[in-house]
Amino acid sequence: MPGQVDFSEHFTQLYTALPDDEKDLIDDFIEHFKVHGLLKFKGKVGPTDAVPHSDPDRARKIRFAQLNKLWHVHIGHPRWNPCKNPLASYLTSDFVVHFQKLSNSHIALVDYSSHNPMRQPDGKWLFKQR
Repeated sequence: MPGQVDFSEHFTQLYTALPDDEKDLIDDFIEHFKVHGLLKFKGKVGPTDAVPHSDPDRARKIRFAQLNKLWHVHIGHPRWNPCKNPLASYLTSDFVVHFQKLSNSHIALVDYSSHNPMRQPDGKWLFKQR
């Protein structure tokens, strides 16, 4: 089953303003998802509810991420970095695309930002299904 990828209005504005090399990295993820889903992408993919225990707003962030089905994917900008875990089969990067995993075959890209520190997308930036 082919995967469906939508953009939130906020992500559309971000994407339009990006340089071509960053758009190409995002497009690589989109094309991968359309064919393979979230399986075996070279960048780390995971839910955004893994909030550090030291975060004073941890409970709220976990709840927000889970309610909105928020995930993120390392996209390879400005470069791919090896994972610190030598047994892991994925790469990391300084920038991630935030998305909502609406189903196993449907995601909506909602934000693009630096991974460190992780900033969750604003609620008004989320995808609005029609």
